Amino acid sequence: MNDILLRAASWVGVPYSQEALHTNEHGTYRTDCSGYVSMAWGLTCARGGLNTVDLVGVSTLITKDELQPGDVLIDANGDRTTRHATIFVGWADVRRESYWAFEQRGGYGTTIRVVPYPYDDRADNYRPYRRPRLVAAGQTSQTAVSGGS
Repeated sequence: MNDILLRAASWVGVPYSQEALHTNEHGTYRTDCSGYVSMAWGLTCARGGLNTVDLVGVSTLITKDELQPGDVLIDANGDRTTRHATIFVGWADVRRESYWAFEQRGGYGTTIRVVPYPYDDRADNYRPYRRPRLVAAGQTSQTAVSGGS
């Protein structure tokens, strides 16, 4: 398992909130989907993580065929109640119609579950992204960025 997925797994069971913060060995981050992705990607930010729009700005758009564990599917359209980001773990079926995902979502908190590709409702808005300059397993990378909720 790569560093991103190890970090993501460290939050399973953390309750969801767009205002609350959670602190563990990886730092202090907002307990919403974009704060969660910020933590998993090792991004530091004064406001507990980037928002979904800012995540798009610091990442690289990729194709479905390029998806690797630790990449993220992001819907950056709408407002803070409709935007969402989920962490790709791996394909759940050989036809690549669904995938395992870590996500932080309202009513559930941080979970790992199977999600239809690219996502449930509003699927046309979701695009796959990769954090630039991923580090090799066993190394840590802290990237300071500006932005926030």
